[in-house]
Amino acid sequence: MELGINTDYEAEYVKIEEIEESIRRIAAAGFSHMHWCYEWDGDYIYSRSEMEQIRGWMDKYGLKAKSLHSSKGSRGVGNGRMDVHYRKDYTSTIEYNRVAGVELIKNRVELAHILGTTEIVLHMYLPYLDFEEKPETKEIFYGQAYKSLDELQPFCLEKKVRICIENLFEAPGEMQLEQFDTLFARYPAEFLGLCLDTGHANLVWGNEFITKFADRFRDRLYSVHIHDNFGWGEGKGHGDAHMLPGECGIDWKALMAVLNQSAYEKPWVMEVVKPSGEDTMDYLKRAYEAGKKVLA
Repeated sequence: MELGINTDYEAEYVKIEEIEESIRRIAAAGFSHMHWCYEWDGDYIYSRSEMEQIRGWMDKYGLKAKSLHSSKGSRGVGNGRMDVHYRKDYTSTIEYNRVAGVELIKNRVELAHILGTTEIVLHMYLPYLDFEEKPETKEIFYGQAYKSLDELQPFCLEKKVRICIENLFEAPGEMQLEQFDTLFARYPAEFLGLCLDTGHANLVWGNEFITKFADRFRDRLYSVHIHDNFGWGEGKGHGDAHMLPGECGIDWKALMAVLNQSAYEKPWVMEVVKPSGEDTMDYLKRAYEAGKKVLA
């Protein structure tokens, strides 16, 4: 069975030898695909040589890239407010920084092109606190987001790379439904889609997300982050725990019935985190078996 997993399943390494080893282990555990997740946050810019180096590792170990995680901008972006500014942020109201955010995303589109995948995952943090307190800020925020997406669209279409906006867990559920309704009404499917993060959706709606969110947008569902949790609470498996599918509270049978009728093209991709103290290869093999069992 073809399956993918995130490259930062254990850590986001800096040493080149450790990065290559993390990729080798993914292949050795049986995975056919990887989800490149290094630098998913922050304003790091990949050089062309680095892009080719990553592709070289993939070819060396027989891995393909199903997707990669783009950065939404400098670390700190996404605090629920619009009046805090960062160097790179494609939704910024300061033009210099908005343009810098667009350039950052273009860098990830180019990386996706080199790695041979047709999708990048992107966070769009809603300033939900401002939306609730000052409704007039909604038009300003979406105006900046539209400006950036309008600029990205021709570049993405040229590179044949789709942007998939990921559902998050900070903003209220109804605000997120409005977000995706609005975006998908404005942009075509060949440019903009949904990355369904199952763990985030479960935190917002519980298992109701399967009908309320996943089924609602199944025709625009092109990317997935598959992981499990028990919802909010204390203890193992609660919160944004990134547990293996089948370990916690998501109704995977009901969800898979929806996903199998969606626009998504396999393989499935897990975004999970190895528990502290567990042997890395043991965990990866366990993750692969969990994927085979739950996602078949």
